[in-house]
Amino acid sequence: MQLSRLDEILKLIVEEFISTAEPVGSKTLIEKYHLPFSSATVRNDMAILEQKGLIEKTHASSGRVPSSKGYRYYVAKLKENKDLKIDADFKKEFQMVLAKKSQSIEDVMNESCKILSEMTNLATVVLGPNASQEHLVTINIIPISMTALTAIFVTDRGYVENKTFVIRSEEESKNITKCIEFLNKRLAGTAISELSEKIESLKPIISEVLGQSSSVILEALIEAFLKFAKDRIYSSGANNLINLPEYSGDKEKLQNVLDLLNDPSKFRQAVEANDDDSGVLMSEDEDDDLAIVTEDFGFDELPGMKVAVVGPQRMNYKKVIGTLQYIAQEIEKYFGDSKSDKKNIEIKEVNEKDEK
Repeated sequence: MQLSRLDEILKLIVEEFISTAEPVGSKTLIEKYHLPFSSATVRNDMAILEQKGLIEKTHASSGRVPSSKGYRYYVAKLKENKDLKIDADFKKEFQMVLAKKSQSIEDVMNESCKILSEMTNLATVVLGPNASQEHLVTINIIPISMTALTAIFVTDRGYVENKTFVIRSEEESKNITKCIEFLNKRLAGTAISELSEKIESLKPIISEVLGQSSSVILEALIEAFLKFAKDRIYSSGANNLINLPEYSGDKEKLQNVLDLLNDPSKFRQAVEANDDDSGVLMSEDEDDDLAIVTEDFGFDELPGMKVAVVGPQRMNYKKVIGTLQYIAQEIEKYFGDSKSDKKNIEIKEVNEKDEK
């Protein structure tokens, strides 16, 4: 689909600003991109884009930069025209991760985050399914040494968490084992989000059977279950943001982004509240500079997951969106039913390693 002249001018302004982090003037557009329009025409088009709120003038120069509205419009056009890209080197690295057999979803997610953050030089996040949709299947006890036991919790969606106990005596080992056996009978099928509350209600019964020493065991399990219910988030690359022009000179903006990344519940709430069809969330506050680009994925056993890239609004949306779609598609293939419908994604491979 051919872009209108206004859309083409906006596209060039956005992509030039993404590349250089410098305000864009009409002279730069005409000379660098060899536009077949007069300078007066380009200046007039930029004035119209400014009136529409898609670009804005900076105080430092006569050039223009994209606004939040302009970025969203640009992203919508990228998706509409399937003008997305993915780095060929990233594909190779990611396929090497998927070539390892019998991996857990946690392993693949962690590796995906690391590679994606290295490629984009931004922060990356994967949100697992909401714990309220999962139920405990079993708790297994595994001796790992003469002085330690590990309790492994498994859900009906295949998620695993563990808690290691230090054993100080044979009697303590027996108490932990009895406690876990008792909880297995009472907690199987319980929603993960309700486990801590249910253990609290069982405390008097367990204390009566095992004595007061069981309270330490139960507190440790409650702590583990609380963590299990909340921490369905994998992240990488937050340190990448420190040296970006948007944040290096503005500690408050940087701290706002880091606070969001360091608060799993706040991050999940922000992402899940976003109703923009583009999957892009942008801060409207002038004191912030934040964009979160997300892609949904999942399969029968683990639906409702999201992979995201986090950084300033000046990010390479062509590559970020294309790469997120590719990751989601490949993970669905890796863990899901090979016969299920897959998204038809048209993505161009690029090798520009320095393109951000």
